[in-house]
Amino acid sequence: MNTETGKFKFWLLHMLVHLIAGTSWAQNSVPSISNLTTSLDQENRIVTVSYDLWDDENDTMTVYVKISDDFGETYLVYCDSLNGDVGYPIVSGDGKQIQWFYDLPASDTLLIKIVADDGYNIDVAGLISNVDTTNLYNDLSIIEGVRHRSDGFEHLETTKDFIESQFESHGLQVHRQEFPYGIYQADNIIGRLPGQLEEEIVFIIDGHFDTVEGSPGADDNGSAVVGMLEAMRVLSGYNFSHTITFIGFDLEELPAALLGSRTYVTSGIETFETIEGVFNFEMIGYTSDEPGSQLFPVGFELLFPDIVDSAAAYDNRGNFLFNFADESSTAFMSQFDTYAAQFVPELRVLSGSAPGNAEIVPDLRRSDHTPFWDADIPALFLTDGGNFRNPHYHTPADTIGTLDFQFMANVVKAAIATVANTADIMHCSSAVSDTLVILAPVVETITQNIPATFIMFQNYPNPFNPTTTISYDLPEARQVAVAIYDISGSKIQTLVSAYQAPGDYRVQWHGVDLYGNSVSTGLYFARITAGEFSQTIKMLYLK
Repeated sequence: MNTETGKFKFWLLHMLVHLIAGTSWAQNSVPSISNLTTSLDQENRIVTVSYDLWDDENDTMTVYVKISDDFGETYLVYCDSLNGDVGYPIVSGDGKQIQWFYDLPASDTLLIKIVADDGYNIDVAGLISNVDTTNLYNDLSIIEGVRHRSDGFEHLETTKDFIESQFESHGLQVHRQEFPYGIYQADNIIGRLPGQLEEEIVFIIDGHFDTVEGSPGADDNGSAVVGMLEAMRVLSGYNFSHTITFIGFDLEELPAALLGSRTYVTSGIETFETIEGVFNFEMIGYTSDEPGSQLFPVGFELLFPDIVDSAAAYDNRGNFLFNFADESSTAFMSQFDTYAAQFVPELRVLSGSAPGNAEIVPDLRRSDHTPFWDADIPALFLTDGGNFRNPHYHTPADTIGTLDFQFMANVVKAAIATVANTADIMHCSSAVSDTLVILAPVVETITQNIPATFIMFQNYPNPFNPTTTISYDLPEARQVAVAIYDISGSKIQTLVSAYQAPGDYRVQWHGVDLYGNSVSTGLYFARITAGEFSQTIKMLYLK
């Protein structure tokens, strides 16, 4: 079968699949990655990645390589030394290859992920149309009920399990952040949707799930939990450049404590993460069209005259969403307002930014956004107004029948639209290799004797081609680096980067650069650093 005939049959097969599935050609399919394999050239430190790539619409694609050293939990291994079928533009075809010239200081087990994006612009309006009031109602029917550590413990635990199971069923990375409070085992329930490209950049959608004693907490804060879950359900079906994390916080209702969110901010954020925005849902389900149903704290009009005037223009009817920010979150607040107006114009949003961390407005610091504000992390306080609107606040009357599910859905839509744009929604697919074991350069211990002094010996042979041996003595344990530089001072290769015990060591250099290419004839330098000790030797490579 010739190549052109094969491509025609491939195209025909894909067309038949679409016709059978009833998929419209107008709905661009994501690229298809298949037959992903890896091979290793240990001597030259090259990994070759082979794969097939096809796009139904023959769009030109961008291909990325991401590497994991923790079995797929994250893909954060640095890898910029790439060539071949990577980057842009990449077109459909079989037998694609990428070479990675690795410079890893230690042996490791890796997974290699290929991400292919065809650049198709996803319709955000279509995306948010997936928000379903039926899901909100059904989930709240399950969650409604007293969820308190002493009054309603069993239902509190059931609610935790429900949130966790929803995260798991939608393919998120799920864990509980446990922290004790007396005899009560508190838990933040965390679901992570990893970003495809820059997963260290994170956006959070959260809501606390506990209630005060005696209240079924439909609005406070069941509405937020089901809103967070519905956002998760919709967003988990898509890919994003950045990570989206969904959190159910525990123990928000401790007076002035916000213990769950404070625990997360102080000890739950990974060291590699940068949180660029938090959507804190706090009571997002109650509205009233009665004039005068929206109240404000004393002195509120002095700080937020525009909000008070806008509410008064509608006879203070409680039928809008508050969007509050602190000083460091003002730009993020404006983004939410912009996308809400663009994609959910029926949702009226009144926004305000408080000076500093809003310390002068205690009523704006009563929910889980506050620890983020105190840590200078952009966060939004999205609320229906709580006790300044909802007469059932913290009472047995806070039930599902009092809530406005269309309003709730609109709040969720606005958050999703903002996330889709700020977390960079992608029209992409990915494939992950089998595990690949990378071995570090062999560093031999010559003797077990403890040398008297630090020293790097002259390489042997010298001049050399293609391999030479570099030896050194360590009288004390140190973090050791041995690297090769050219005559201009540019690093050519890292041979050693490890903590080593006292001893005599030797390592070989095969006369290749970081990209696996044989170096040119000339003078090179080997430099060792071990704590405060540093030494450089000259080496001559002759072809």
